[in-house]
Amino acid sequence: MKRNIIIAILIFASSNLLAQKKKDRYAILPTFQVQVDGDLKEWENQLSVIGQDSSWSFAVTNDANYLYTAVQIKNLALQQEAARNGIIVNINPEGKKKDGAILIFPIPDSESVRAMVNDENLPNMNVREELIKRSRGYGVKGFARIVDGRLSFENTYGVLALAKLMDNDVLVYESKIPIQSIGIKDLKDPVAIQIMINNRFTMLQKTIKSRPDPRGSMYGRYSPTVKSPYKTKIDAWILGTLN
Repeated sequence: MKRNIIIAILIFASSNLLAQKKKDRYAILPTFQVQVDGDLKEWENQLSVIGQDSSWSFAVTNDANYLYTAVQIKNLALQQEAARNGIIVNINPEGKKKDGAILIFPIPDSESVRAMVNDENLPNMNVREELIKRSRGYGVKGFARIVDGRLSFENTYGVLALAKLMDNDVLVYESKIPIQSIGIKDLKDPVAIQIMINNRFTMLQKTIKSRPDPRGSMYGRYSPTVKSPYKTKIDAWILGTLN
C-alpha cells in the first residue's frame, strides 16, 4: 500500500513538471491583421500570461513584411520598470537564445527625466505616463540594415512602437519590425524571439558580469548574483519559424 502511494506521488509530480514545461512553451501566432495603434483588441484572448498573478502577458505574430508584438502589463512595479527602462524585443535570426536584432521602447530622454525629477509639480504627475511621453525615439541594436543607436519615430525603415496607460491602469505596448531588417537568411529557418521587461536588476547583473574579477585574470570574470525582487519571470522566449 505504501509503495503504491509513493508511486502515485511520483507520477503526479512528474505530470505536474511536464505540464509546467508545456505551459512555458510559447509559439508565434498564425498571421492575422494587426494595426499598431496601442489598442490590443485584435490580440484579445491570444496573449500568453506570465505569472500566477497575471503580472503581464504577451504575443507575437507576423505577416509577409513585419513581425508584430503585443505586451500587456498589470503589475504596477513592472509598469514602472517598462516605462523607465523599456520593453525589449530581441530576435535572434539563428534560433539561439542570444542577443540578435534588438528593439527597445520606451527609452525616456535622460535630460528630460532629470528635468521631470526637479519639477515642483512631480507629486501631481503620473510618473509612468510622463516617462513614456519623454521618449525621443527607439533604441536599436544588431539589425542587419539599421545603424545601432537611437532611431527616430519618423524613420524610413517601418519600425513602429507604441506604449500607453489605459483607463483601467494597465500598460499596453505594440510594435512592428520589418522582417528584412532582422537579417534572417531563410524564412524556413528557426528564430528565437525574446520579449523582456527591461529592469534595473537585469541591467545591474549585466554590468557586474562585464567587470573583470578583482582577484586577477586567472579567476575569469567576477559575476555575483543579483537577485530579482520579482516573483514572476520578466522575460519569455519563443523558439520557432515565422509564418
